[in-house]
Amino acid sequence: MSDKISRRDFIKRSAVGVIAGGAILSSLDLTALANSPAARGVIRNAGDDTVVKLADNSALTKVGGSVKISDEMMLIRKSESTFIAVRTICTHKGCDVELEGDKFVCPCHGSEFTVDGVVTQGPATKNLKIFETIFDSGNGTVTIKTSTNEKSE
Repeated sequence: MSDKISRRDFIKRSAVGVIAGGAILSSLDLTALANSPAARGVIRNAGDDTVVKLADNSALTKVGGSVKISDEMMLIRKSESTFIAVRTICTHKGCDVELEGDKFVCPCHGSEFTVDGVVTQGPATKNLKIFETIFDSGNGTVTIKTSTNEKSE
């Protein structure tokens, strides 16, 4: 007996597989997966400010590590005691910039920014917004002053 299947049976089986796979994927809450603690930093609010505990965000335990704080903010560890909070919205047309190595890149129109938010390639002409950060080594926390005192634009 031959183990071959006809082209018609192959197409039928493939169609059933595609339909079943589509049904399974449509039942998943992809938004919840994208917003899971693994994809986004564990934070708490302190009044209008944001407090990030390093022990809860393993990516921040090493220099160069980063964590997405919200849809519009990323915290990056620049040195053992220095952190930078960057608003990740392009100043050109409001697209979400992405951290690629040592720079932010806007996927919409190609603007590029340093990790410090300084525009290095247009069409954007304004820097990304930077928020003041306060590192408390005793508590292992970084406070992001989101209420006032944006450092640059």
